[in-house]
Amino acid sequence: MKNLKTKLSQFFILFCGIMICLSCTNNQNTDSNKTENELFTNQTINVGYISYPPGFIVNPNTQEKSGIFNDIMVEIANRNHLKINYKEEVTWATMIEVLNTDRVDLICNPVWATKERKANADFSNPVYYSPIGAFVRIDDNRFDKDISKINNSDVKIAAVDGEINNVIGVTDFPKAKLISFPNNIDVAQLFLEVESKREDVTFAEPMFAFDYMQKNPGKLKNIAINTPLRNYPNCYMYKKGQTKLGAFLNTEIQKLIEDGTIEKIIAKYEPFPGAIINVKDARAKDIQ
Repeated sequence: MKNLKTKLSQFFILFCGIMICLSCTNNQNTDSNKTENELFTNQTINVGYISYPPGFIVNPNTQEKSGIFNDIMVEIANRNHLKINYKEEVTWATMIEVLNTDRVDLICNPVWATKERKANADFSNPVYYSPIGAFVRIDDNRFDKDISKINNSDVKIAAVDGEINNVIGVTDFPKAKLISFPNNIDVAQLFLEVESKREDVTFAEPMFAFDYMQKNPGKLKNIAINTPLRNYPNCYMYKKGQTKLGAFLNTEIQKLIEDGTIEKIIAKYEPFPGAIINVKDARAKDIQ
């Protein structure tokens, strides 16, 4: 009888211990789920987006989403058992307002993390960089060894009102003659202006110059391949002060950089080598 009581007592202690452990586990799971739900309601990332190839692509017929930034976000969502809700198509003028009114969690297309935007929003670590090159005629060697020679009253710069090429012309080469065009012209017009010798140089992303140079081979060259005039980090943008979201994005982006996933995604969409600068590249520096 004494042995039976002893065994029952031991069983009761063991049973209580198991129940306490289960209770602790349930509490831990509840806390974990609570943390996830606080970050993304219903385990869903609500995103705003702009069609901006190759960073973010919207098929005009099917509305299917693709592109570098989209595919990276899909990978992040899959690895964390999250869903993506393409909640709202935004514009460059409205995207910060959409964040500030909590209509989306983040902007899913690449956004340059400029000083002006940083005053009103926060950004993830860069996924890649957008260099700004200097495009001149193929046979114009005046600036090859010293790009500062553009800063001369004899040099004409083709630019667009309000665009980065206009800003570079004014700030970096104030002595040159700035020939400014309205912002409704096609960027190809700037390259044509240089090719036809009406102007001497224009500044642009290599990605935008590629199409023109493919159609007009042997006409222009980029003299700032190794030393871009500007180099903008392309990032996910989110509401200012959302530090937990920022930490989550940065951790996930770093994992994808380290395991080579981002490099593979970029290779899938990059139109030609050098169109963008990989974060592992020695030239991956924020130049604004």
